[in-house]
Amino acid sequence: MEFSTIAPSGADYKQGSLPVALYPNRMRQSSDGRLTYFARIICRGTCTNEDIVNDVMANGLNGDLSKEQLLNIAMLLKNARLKRLADGYAVDDGITRTYAKVTGAFESEFDTFSTERHGIDLRSYATTEAKAVLAELRPAIRQGTLAKPVITEIRDLESGKADTLTRGGFLDIRGANICVGGESEDVGLHFEHTEDSGKDVRLSAQKLGTNTASRIACVVPQELSEGSYRIRIVTQLTTGKLQRKDALSFLHETPLIVA
Repeated sequence: MEFSTIAPSGADYKQGSLPVALYPNRMRQSSDGRLTYFARIICRGTCTNEDIVNDVMANGLNGDLSKEQLLNIAMLLKNARLKRLADGYAVDDGITRTYAKVTGAFESEFDTFSTERHGIDLRSYATTEAKAVLAELRPAIRQGTLAKPVITEIRDLESGKADTLTRGGFLDIRGANICVGGESEDVGLHFEHTEDSGKDVRLSAQKLGTNTASRIACVVPQELSEGSYRIRIVTQLTTGKLQRKDALSFLHETPLIVA
């Protein structure tokens, strides 16, 4: 979206240029036998409250408020939302509707909450207003490059879910060019904690049961802490065979919960 389209009453979302790459899906063909493609949004990065405030400042929409005042307001609103979530409210910020969810099984109706067996996570989904905006978007599509690793599906075989990690259970990962290999010390299957990098865990290629260009299967590390993780693949292989000098990295944005 061109920032010049931002206005106090809204933005011209139709001017957006959502970047999408198409990748061949060699595991699924069309009814007439032709190759099909899957789409993945090309992430341009993560923007913070400061980035949003800078956008507002750049368009002169801050009125008499300074950047520091806008950042303080953003912090106040964030803390107020967190307090509402902690009190059991669903928070609608106009883009997503977010609510807290308790994870883990209780052994009886008289059981109590235990941090060893239970956890609290957040779930969110798009609001009606956000869905209306998304319906107006027309992505800018281009052909994706097969040189980069791309994860298309993750499944925890113990729970049968795509948003869960079961310590000691089996994890099945599907994609393209995801074979892990190379001499760089960063090469491996990374379990990255979303809040504390000190809890990250890396599995080397030697610890992966299946390690091919289209599939990785492994045992979920027992040392994972409770909380939310994202999966990252770092490899120096291209098309599962050729080794390049610099490692390629792919982060699967969907968080996976360890309870």
